[in-house]
Amino acid sequence: MNKDHVIGIDISKQSFDVVDSHEKHQIYTQDLEGFKKFCKAIPKDSICVMEATGIYHLQLANYLFQNNIQVAVINPLRIKRFIQMRLRRNKTDKSDASMIRLYGINQDIDLYKPIDSNLQKSKDNYQTMEQFINIRASLKNKLKELQYKGSDTKLIQIVESQLVTLTESINELDAEITKLLNKNHGPLLSNLKSVVGIGPRTAAILIISSDAFKQFDSAKQLASYYGIAPSERSSGTSLRKKSHISKRGNPLVRKKLYMCSLQAARYNPACLELYQRLIAKGKPKKLALIAVANKLLRIAFAIAKSNIPYDREYRSYRKSA
Repeated sequence: MNKDHVIGIDISKQSFDVVDSHEKHQIYTQDLEGFKKFCKAIPKDSICVMEATGIYHLQLANYLFQNNIQVAVINPLRIKRFIQMRLRRNKTDKSDASMIRLYGINQDIDLYKPIDSNLQKSKDNYQTMEQFINIRASLKNKLKELQYKGSDTKLIQIVESQLVTLTESINELDAEITKLLNKNHGPLLSNLKSVVGIGPRTAAILIISSDAFKQFDSAKQLASYYGIAPSERSSGTSLRKKSHISKRGNPLVRKKLYMCSLQAARYNPACLELYQRLIAKGKPKKLALIAVANKLLRIAFAIAKSNIPYDREYRSYRKSA
């Protein structure tokens, strides 16, 4: 990878700051006109490095990719640590762009590749569906409160009507997600749902959030990405903290996997064996369930890479990855 023309980009909602290979600073608008001006101003062999900033980096990253300009999208935590190591005091959009450029020069970077359109649509639908599910749960609690207090009948009917509408929307979104995923990832979705303990919605979010497992070479990487890998803190004789999960990554996936572990610890033979073994050693139930969630993720990874359904009698998944 030729790094003669590394460009650092700091993204904000309405504009983006650029520091090029000559340390020249420019500001462009976050729209098609700004994207075109930026592309005309840089060499074709440039590598544009930017942070993953929620949704704000996506349009520019996709535009550059579509115009055959190399792009690297970096986890913000890595950039933050890189800046801390250099003891930088000033923080401006220009200085951030400059540090992002230095990161691109000094560190190994992977080039950006957009996820396919069906996965992106599925992601948007899933996030909206989860918001509706949370609103519905809140409304259900409100309905119980109103009924318990004997509130006005009309008010209760309004809340009940909203619950019906939300449920219909949730079911519609759920069906659309399944339809979209079946277009390109039908066998994978089916195979993941064959795992005892993994439900349809968890199978869907695993595919959506991992780009159908293409981003990972091992189950260990996957567990670290979702934040359910064990983390230990110890130093000398004075620091001895209990192992815990890192809690980095996607909190929704962690929540889904933990809920799946409750079922898997009862009905999945391999997970039940693991759960009982840890409990027999005196481990807390929550820790044992987290271990089960981790195992479910390893099984899912093995299935995704082997392209075969789950066999509940097969006990060698622990050896994969």
